[in-house]
Amino acid sequence: MDSTTKIYEAGDVIFREGDEGRVMYILLEGQVDLRVKVEKGEAVIKTVSTPNDFFGEMALIDERPRSATARAERRTKVLVVDGPTFEAMILQNGQFALKIIKVLSNRLRSSNDRVSELIETLPRERLARGLADYAFRFGETIHDGSYKVGIEHMKAWINQHLGFPVEEIESGVQRFVKGEVLSYAPTSAKTHEHLLLPLSFMKENDRRGLAQD
Repeated sequence: MDSTTKIYEAGDVIFREGDEGRVMYILLEGQVDLRVKVEKGEAVIKTVSTPNDFFGEMALIDERPRSATARAERRTKVLVVDGPTFEAMILQNGQFALKIIKVLSNRLRSSNDRVSELIETLPRERLARGLADYAFRFGETIHDGSYKVGIEHMKAWINQHLGFPVEEIESGVQRFVKGEVLSYAPTSAKTHEHLLLPLSFMKENDRRGLAQD
């Protein structure tokens, strides 16, 4: 059996979508984002940040090319496990085998939910949810409960995580502003550097259960 540890720096690509997969990875420390190509960008389909969680196992199970790109988001240490070692772990460790089954089941359910959302949700609603998600993570709460966000970083984040082309994000934001759903911060009314997302917008598009009365 063969397994080795390997360290990746932030931004390093561990494997790419379409690559042949001969090994899987168990996270020891750090964070890895799994991304798929969507339209003109990429969408993050899973973030692996819990020690002993694993990724890349599907290539060993179905012997098909990698279905996503794995990239280290910060300095990351992994245990690299080859096919024979993976099979031995399944056969000899019932708890590990059960964990594999549960993880695969959860991922299948999550993938089905994500596909349904992509099919059924209008682009406007997806963008609105993406704006709210970004604001919850990185926004600054101001006196009236609104969230203030930097537009350039927001566009890059939504492009990377939802796969929206930047020009579509820009036009979508402009439509929200024109419809008085969102507004530019008074300090950047001319430069359009910051956007204000009112609390009503955040509650309407909250998928995290954070915007409570």
